[in-house]
Amino acid sequence: CNYLNDTSCNDRVDYLLRHFPESNPTKEVAQQNLMKVGHCIEVVLDHIMEKQEEATTTDGQCTFCEQGMIDPNFIVPRTSGHTCGQLRSMVLSVDENNRNGTHLCTSIQKEEGVCCPKNKDGIFIAPPPTTPPPPAVVKVNYKKDLNVTMPTHNMRHENGTFIGASEWYHYWTIAKNVKRSNNNNYNNTDSSQSYMDHSHDDYVLSRVKADFEKAIEHTRKMKSRYEEVNAIPDYRARGLGWIEQRLGMVLTVAVVGDDAAPDGEVSMGVLSAGNISIFIVDAVGDMKCGGNDNNSDETLSDNWMEYHPPLTMWVRANGPEIFAGTALPHVFASSSSPGDRHRCAWRYEFEPRMPGVYSIYVKALTFNGFADWNKDLCKVKKLQWENNSTKDVGDRQIQAAIVHQLAEKGNFSHHRGLMAFKNYDQLNSCCEACTRSRGCRMWSIPGEIDECELYFDRIEDDIDFWDSDMGKHLGRDRTYSYAQQKVSDFPVARRRLGRRNDRRKLAMNRNEINLPTWPKLGVPDSFGYPREEPVLDFIGCGWSNLKSFESPCHYPSDDLIFGSGKRIEITVDSKDQIADVSIASKVEEKKACSVEDESFGNGRWVKYPFPDDSVCMPVERDLDNGGFSTYMPKYNGTSMPPFCWHRDNIDRCCNVCGEMGCRFIVTHRWVSDLRQSGKWFGRWENYDCFYDDLSSAEIQQCIDRKNISNIEVKGASVKQMLSRYIEQKLNGIQMVKPTAFSRNIVLDTLKMPHVVWHDAVKVFGNKLDAYGEINNETSEYYFVTGFYFSSEREPHVVVDRSLQFSNLAWKKLTPKGYKMINAFDVTAAFTYDSDAQNDGLHITGPPIRAILTKFFHHLCQE
Repeated sequence: CNYLNDTSCNDRVDYLLRHFPESNPTKEVAQQNLMKVGHCIEVVLDHIMEKQEEATTTDGQCTFCEQGMIDPNFIVPRTSGHTCGQLRSMVLSVDENNRNGTHLCTSIQKEEGVCCPKNKDGIFIAPPPTTPPPPAVVKVNYKKDLNVTMPTHNMRHENGTFIGASEWYHYWTIAKNVKRSNNNNYNNTDSSQSYMDHSHDDYVLSRVKADFEKAIEHTRKMKSRYEEVNAIPDYRARGLGWIEQRLGMVLTVAVVGDDAAPDGEVSMGVLSAGNISIFIVDAVGDMKCGGNDNNSDETLSDNWMEYHPPLTMWVRANGPEIFAGTALPHVFASSSSPGDRHRCAWRYEFEPRMPGVYSIYVKALTFNGFADWNKDLCKVKKLQWENNSTKDVGDRQIQAAIVHQLAEKGNFSHHRGLMAFKNYDQLNSCCEACTRSRGCRMWSIPGEIDECELYFDRIEDDIDFWDSDMGKHLGRDRTYSYAQQKVSDFPVARRRLGRRNDRRKLAMNRNEINLPTWPKLGVPDSFGYPREEPVLDFIGCGWSNLKSFESPCHYPSDDLIFGSGKRIEITVDSKDQIADVSIASKVEEKKACSVEDESFGNGRWVKYPFPDDSVCMPVERDLDNGGFSTYMPKYNGTSMPPFCWHRDNIDRCCNVCGEMGCRFIVTHRWVSDLRQSGKWFGRWENYDCFYDDLSSAEIQQCIDRKNISNIEVKGASVKQMLSRYIEQKLNGIQMVKPTAFSRNIVLDTLKMPHVVWHDAVKVFGNKLDAYGEINNETSEYYFVTGFYFSSEREPHVVVDRSLQFSNLAWKKLTPKGYKMINAFDVTAAFTYDSDAQNDGLHITGPPIRAILTKFFHHLCQE
């Protein structure tokens, strides 16, 4: 512990010493306790080893097999499955931690005799020529299916409309504008929105044209970064590179208010409180949006939105209030400058009431995110083969021989492997990878050296890796692994730095990742085909099952739309100034929120001054409610006001890895000004009503009054998060004795996000149909919507489908007496900042408190 500067880790060590007081704990003891106490012991040992290594380090870079390596793919005994090539990459890629004389260096150098043996004179033995494994090693029973229809990967229908655009617009319009009535009917106008505000069009177009050169230069420099390290496929796969390569667009941000536009030539404009619009506009203008009509300024054709790319972009304005959500399509007026009527644009509106400085950020997330999937279309078949060799052959040779025979028998002249990230469902992940990879004809488990292999008729059919200008395949080799980057590389958005604050490792090379390989995957040897249906694509820089290892963003801000980072200052007239900004005050003109107010798009975060220690006790870490693994401050609802529960230190949460592969990328995260601010004190507030913060005494009165004998939390991983916070809130609360007349309360996450991962929309709908009617005399049943995801940690788990599944749950469950709690909007602002492990999925901290504040408020309302 004395070696550590990480306060959060010190807190975990204190927890260990109190709960596991072995004297001089050994590594074996540490490993035994690992599952109980998180990963702190491993972190401590790593830090101690690092300090010991630094004390004995001598000058000079560690070396390994500089010549004479016999077989880079040979698995070295006693190295947990590492190959000779991986060992060499380790000594070349690690910087200050790996000098001559360190424990790691000397341990690896011991294996030189295996990987690059010398003769008695110290001369390296020349390696034999490498040849592909002979097909005779195995005999594969396979015949190519000539009747399989491949997906077209077309973005548009024949009439020019975008596939999935109508559905995209339908759901995101619901998320923005819908108000719900007691009869479960939507109280919104026609979703076609025939009228659109054009009052800012001329100004916005002028700003876009003024920023054109800067936006193009920004994209050009980003592309050059990837080119310099032979990684253009990575540029094309995600972020701004995907948008430029697939849509031909370079997007830029413009901000405008109802009264006046901010001066675009300065870093911060001044606007009066009122309606503020964030525009995201294509600076190039070649892509045509808005339909083929030439209507007047006030009207649009009924299907204009189908001509807009279904591109989901997260928008946030962070200031005294925080607004976050998704930008919707915008069409410019026909009276605007010639040629701009069909320039693609999106718009996000918000209405701040509190004066101050607001930062504006926009990030790309998905394309065609509502595309559903049918796992039966993968046509998975068991792969039958037998060992046909008379000699002892290793797993690696058998694995490669299977792939070579499949390629030969299927007449596939090109194939490449896939190393997926967090690949818990290999069959569906491999099928999804082939379906999304343009030109893929078949997939198999195993791959030649990876978890699965993708097969193509010709090398030029592998479009994602093919350079048509140069006429060559770009391959998977990269030279950027562990490249050093300085803080100055991030003028707008900085990443979380490592212990050495001057630099941060960039990304992992997939050849340096030691993950379980065939035949230890525990998956039957299989093959299948791409699904013949439209597919979604996650293009953000968050965790990605299919791209985090294969096509990483080189900077975690490479999905940040140009112009993000703008700051605007909001001023408020004295007559409109909010008189009391205390979190303890109640707005008398507002009503108490009801479950009918849990509509999408109805609320924002409001910040308040951090309370003094005399009001709330000094902030300490809660190690008794699971806070040792994920940071959580202590709270006592008896000895402090209930609003003290909303305090947090969001820069201290969510840095601990709990799952396989996380350690490779957890620190490769985009860090916004919200997370950098550290201390947090604020709460989620509805526009038209208020939520009560209940003290322990008030919750106890509620329990007694409503005769509640049990509060049960249901679900999966999100349930575990909710349980930790609800246990803290219920500390000291006594339930009534269970009787035939006592009331049972359920808070259910509906197993989101797991159902979003595993189920098609129809399958999930069938599960919801099986839920019975609720008798509110003896029970109350609340369900929590899905979160606003900023990743695709598992296939199909994206923000669009989270909204779709949440809306479906509302439609099917509320008529049966279930009560919805909107977590979707609540989590949008924090999706990049308080997400556990930086996974963009399990968003903890302030949003969880807001969800439970809503829950207790609705539960205890008279």
